[in-house]
Amino acid sequence: MTRALTFDVGNTLILASPRFWLLPFLEERGLKPRGDVRQAALQAFRFYEENHLLARDLESALGLWREFHRRLFAGMGLEAEAERLSRELVANWLNPSFWPLAPGAEETLKALKERGYPLAVVSNWDASLPEILEAVGLRGYFDHLAVSALSGVAKPDPRLFQEALGALGVAPEEALHVGDAEADLLGARGAGMRALLFDPTGENPEALHRLPAVLDYLP
Repeated sequence: MTRALTFDVGNTLILASPRFWLLPFLEERGLKPRGDVRQAALQAFRFYEENHLLARDLESALGLWREFHRRLFAGMGLEAEAERLSRELVANWLNPSFWPLAPGAEETLKALKERGYPLAVVSNWDASLPEILEAVGLRGYFDHLAVSALSGVAKPDPRLFQEALGALGVAPEEALHVGDAEADLLGARGAGMRALLFDPTGENPEALHRLPAVLDYLP
């Protein structure tokens, strides 16, 4: 029986794809990508994944995001504007418009808390995540945040999930994890948990496409 749930953040609770936040940002400034947005995003996120564990404090986290954005803009063919735009984004890093919520995210978390489920985040993210979750109004729903840069291990390492399980006080078989990536499935199952795959884009036929559908898997 499920007694607690854990959630990934990027592309689960918060929409990370550039089309949801970066392209509107550029449009507001009269700019258009001149390169392959998808490829630029893949390379920039790969850089982030390879370096985020080092961003253990806010200063290093914001430095990481500045370089992430610079690489992203440069990869999109906006080399001349990359430094200026990346600094602007980092200066406004707590603006909720840059962290759009997945449809139904807050609705789902609220329903789970009303049913009495303890909740935790299990996310590969830098030290800025607690403040970002506060800025978008989700921090209060969680009893614990297992953040890779703060814990020193990243998914699919099951230890990040085990940290959350210990904080919530539940056995692995009593917890359900929701995330968008293979690392979520491997890590959760490696810790003995059940896992649901979520895809906010609706492209993966094997995944949930609406977060409220998580409620259908609970007693």
